[in-house]
Amino acid sequence: MNRPPRCTIILPTYNRANTLPRAVATVIAQSEPGFELIIVDDGSTDETRAWLKTLDDPRIRVALLECNQGPSAARNVGIEMATGPILAFLDSDDIYCTDRLSVTLAAFDSEPDVICTLSSARKGGKFGGAGAAQLPDVKLASPAFEWAMICGLLGAESTGITVRTDHARKVGGFCSTLRWGEDREFLIRVSRLGAARILPNALFEKGWSRDGLSNQWTRDGHNLVAYFRERPEYMGRYRKIGQYFVTKILVRHMRHRDFGSLINDIRQFREMGLLDGGITQLCRNHIQVRRYRRMAFRHQSLTTLVGPPPEWA
Repeated sequence: MNRPPRCTIILPTYNRANTLPRAVATVIAQSEPGFELIIVDDGSTDETRAWLKTLDDPRIRVALLECNQGPSAARNVGIEMATGPILAFLDSDDIYCTDRLSVTLAAFDSEPDVICTLSSARKGGKFGGAGAAQLPDVKLASPAFEWAMICGLLGAESTGITVRTDHARKVGGFCSTLRWGEDREFLIRVSRLGAARILPNALFEKGWSRDGLSNQWTRDGHNLVAYFRERPEYMGRYRKIGQYFVTKILVRHMRHRDFGSLINDIRQFREMGLLDGGITQLCRNHIQVRRYRRMAFRHQSLTTLVGPPPEWA
């Protein structure tokens, strides 16, 4: 009799025939064999579907979407199909380390009140090699977890997210209208349901691709506006944080000498009311938030984190 899987891995993919086999191979090589892998092909037009037909591992299921709907919608299809009590995610240009599942499942087993884990990563680069992006070893209660996500204290890479299936479904999965920031937006909603365990273990490697979303920086302003529409607290209660993210984008445009994107994003941000107060106030807020984030990321600060500074609320 087949045992139910201990966890379900959801892998959305779109025209990644060159990297998908490597990603799937790292799942099959896991030290924890009790998983199911759901690959959601999001309307690929390359050789992806031909390769998917060659898979014969009984732990792998495939869903084929007729047209491209974006990674959030594809992940939601996988969430609905999942039979495991725990969900892990994998982007098709990333790879798992061999203990990606065993370490996170052990965390869930040892701490029943934890509903989500975030793991550290190795970062692939344009010219090869990998740097470390290590998170502190800490447990965050629900309010602290929510604030850490809102303030951007911790990275929110989808491949590093593991969450209890019931909780992922309870919040409605990922926001299908977002193609950037959807992982952080998802975690903000999840954070209101319980605690998170942050793992210092580098359990995956984040890939680099020329057409990856992280390299489409000219659309950062457009993407941030879409994100703020889903999370209006950045224009209200946590306006200072919203303005910090805005000024980061504007400074990046100036560094790249991309004055077209700079002018367009200034217009968008002004229409949302995020550029009021003048340049002096924006700079003052940016420096204050940057200093706070650096201080709050320290291990001791995270262990005592309860929420935003009172004067920011």
